[in-house]
Amino acid sequence: MSNTQANSQPETDSKSQPASPDIEEPEPFGAIVGNAPTDQVDSSALRDCATDSASGGAGVAVDVLWDVTVEAWQDRLGLSDDRISEAVRAAAALRGFQRGHIGVRITDDVTIHEINVRHLSHDYPTDVISFPYSDDPDHIEGELVASVETAQENASELGWEIANEVLLYVIHGVLHIGGMDDHEANERALMRDAEREVLAHLGIQAPAVAEGDQHG
Repeated sequence: MSNTQANSQPETDSKSQPASPDIEEPEPFGAIVGNAPTDQVDSSALRDCATDSASGGAGVAVDVLWDVTVEAWQDRLGLSDDRISEAVRAAAALRGFQRGHIGVRITDDVTIHEINVRHLSHDYPTDVISFPYSDDPDHIEGELVASVETAQENASELGWEIANEVLLYVIHGVLHIGGMDDHEANERALMRDAEREVLAHLGIQAPAVAEGDQHG
């Protein structure tokens, strides 16, 4: 997965504009790459991620925006905002975060290409771009942008549902926002393990190829 985190200075790896459902053309509002938890994942946190709000905790708030150009995809894929939010909270919980705010923007290849050029100086579309904002190790905050068109292409190659590929991008982006990286082989292995664990929590089994190192 070619996700690269974007810093407050637009010199990072990203392929679409960051998610910010409150405005028509979202822009990053100042990413602060914070002190992240260790790369050890907490499986028990997954069991608790859906109960925090119900028990009176602040929880992780999630805003989901589907760009007008890809709105029709949501019904086509049967991918609800609640399902995306579930993936966000599960990934955040795996990193030890039980409160915060994540914006998710689903867009097309053209838009994510523009964002990638603007903020990372990379002249090509990509699958997902993340913008981490919080420097509080107990509070996760950031935005991510994912391309449903890239998801369609990659899902076809992997032989699984496009909706699952989109959810994988969301999970991958949140893990980046939560402090994980995948530049080195050992980091990629940890990232792949975390992705599989969150997918399993959602009742999704990653295809054999996705369990390898194809995201890079």
